[in-house]
Amino acid sequence: MRRVLDRIRPWRAPRPPSGAPLAIVIGAGAAGLATAVMLHANGVRAVVQDRGTDVGGAWPHRYDALRLNTVRWMSDLPGLRMGSELDRWVARDDLTDYLRRYADWHHLDLRLGSTVDRVDPIDGGRWSVASDQGAEIADAVVVATGHSREGRVPEWPGAAGFDGEILHSSAYRNADQLPGDHVGVVGAGSSGGEIILDLLNAGRKVTWSVRTAPRVFPREALGVPVTPLAPIAEVFPDRLIDRAAPWLERAVYGRRDYLPEPQESMTRLLASCKEPMTADGIVERLRSGAIEVVPAVESFSSSGLVLADGREHEVDTVIAATGFSPGLERLVGHLGVLDGEGRPRSLTPRRGLGFVGYRIPLTGTLWAIETDARRAARTIAEGIGDRR
Repeated sequence: MRRVLDRIRPWRAPRPPSGAPLAIVIGAGAAGLATAVMLHANGVRAVVQDRGTDVGGAWPHRYDALRLNTVRWMSDLPGLRMGSELDRWVARDDLTDYLRRYADWHHLDLRLGSTVDRVDPIDGGRWSVASDQGAEIADAVVVATGHSREGRVPEWPGAAGFDGEILHSSAYRNADQLPGDHVGVVGAGSSGGEIILDLLNAGRKVTWSVRTAPRVFPREALGVPVTPLAPIAEVFPDRLIDRAAPWLERAVYGRRDYLPEPQESMTRLLASCKEPMTADGIVERLRSGAIEVVPAVESFSSSGLVLADGREHEVDTVIAATGFSPGLERLVGHLGVLDGEGRPRSLTPRRGLGFVGYRIPLTGTLWAIETDARRAARTIAEGIGDRR
């Protein structure tokens, strides 16, 4: 109920006094900003550090056509709603502007242009945070740099000898930056799907390499947003969600004649931060033959892709929509709090240490950020209180 009321009216958490416990929040994207606000609401001073020179994390630097997959009213952060003048599916620049306004609205203490290198526990249950500006001692640390901090590009054999350009999807802005007419897109997430549509709209020829085909869901059906169903679905067991997912896809798109069936269940893919594809219009383009779908890329020749079935496929440019890594090993890898894929094992694995922004549930990242920011801030405040 509190969360519902908080979304109805704007509010600001009071700034804790100078003698209050201090938490350093690493990352000034949506996760870091929301966590700082909730720490203030729980009586903990928060300082937000980020290597960038602006708030917003990766959002300001993503492709021009990016829109949220969660409906606007499920995407705002604690204390300040997104304006109704924004589109139902908020665009990249509008979200970036909202995050700037959010930081100003809550009068957050930002230290931008500061790269944090390492976090270490010290005597007394406190934490040392080492950055390029020196070391600082804090009562708590929250890491909120996000699950998509570093783009992952496979080490394809022969890639160095490819005559064209290979870039990760995080470096793509629009079709004008790409040389040549024929683009190969590798990877089956939402970013890859939306980039494909952007390229087609710009008149480029697209070949799409798919290793594991995704579930495909629309942003809305019959004019009604789909994402509000997600909080309801999340209370059900994984096996029921996995059974319902193909039924919903068929209800929207009919027979799945546009892609092979996925090889893994949707909930298992979500657990690995691989969300279903949301790219409005992708199914129609697939059925029309506008997109050539080919098997996985095994290596490169000088002129293009060498596919898993042995065929060679000439392309001018390759976009690797092949996922991201949190890139947390140097920062906290020595603390034993990461799993085998380099992701946090839990929200608050140690007293005074939290991680926010590393889940991709059905409800979407921003909805999860608000949930996790509230939980992490409360747990950290209680832990600091117990220690003192």
